[in-house]
Amino acid sequence: MARRADRLEALRATLGQHAPSFAYPVDLSNPDHLHEVVQRALRDHGVPDVLVSNAGYGLYRPFAEHTAQDHRTLMEVNYFASVWLISAVLPGMIERGSGHVIGVASISTKMGPWGHTGYSAAKCALVSMIQTLAAEHTGSGVDFSYINPGVVRTDYFEQPSFSTLRDQMRKRWIEPERIAEGVLSLLKRPRLELCIPRHYRVLDWLGAISPALLHRLVRSQSRPKAESRRGPLKRTTPTDT
Repeated sequence: MARRADRLEALRATLGQHAPSFAYPVDLSNPDHLHEVVQRALRDHGVPDVLVSNAGYGLYRPFAEHTAQDHRTLMEVNYFASVWLISAVLPGMIERGSGHVIGVASISTKMGPWGHTGYSAAKCALVSMIQTLAAEHTGSGVDFSYINPGVVRTDYFEQPSFSTLRDQMRKRWIEPERIAEGVLSLLKRPRLELCIPRHYRVLDWLGAISPALLHRLVRSQSRPKAESRRGPLKRTTPTDT
């Protein structure tokens, strides 16, 4: 399931060379449409063995430049879409006594970076939900996991608001195949959290020792270089994209 039907169909054709594959275009920010599509998929194929909730949408701008619609869309795509998907498939997994729910969150859940107010908050909500589900359903046969990726080379960074950050992030880009490999590793050996790259686990240790130090590190790495050198950037009127 994904938003862009043309890319989704191309992926379905590629995957179809290896196993039966089906494409369901859906607007994840529209709960009514999402519910309709998910119910159709369940009628067509039954309860899935694995749910991977991988949607991601972000904006890179200061809090004062986020509109009310920005915050709503960020929560709808990054958190509520997962809520509705999990709500639809989890009862069947529990009744069957097996299944695996995997949410793709963000390393920003360790410490909120500059310019990611709504995105980081939504991904933190996703992590908290999966942690709670894991606590509530221990022993049910259903596993729960979340992945905290670093900077992944996807169209996420083609969003216009990332133009000031894109170049400085390139040196830390990882390929999306790394996330797919992470999903497979969780299916083979279920565990609650997986950080990609793994060395980001050090952020837990650093946050426990000195949250202030972790904050300074994340802030310096995520601020636009122009702002770091010359002070705050000139603020502009918030606009919807």
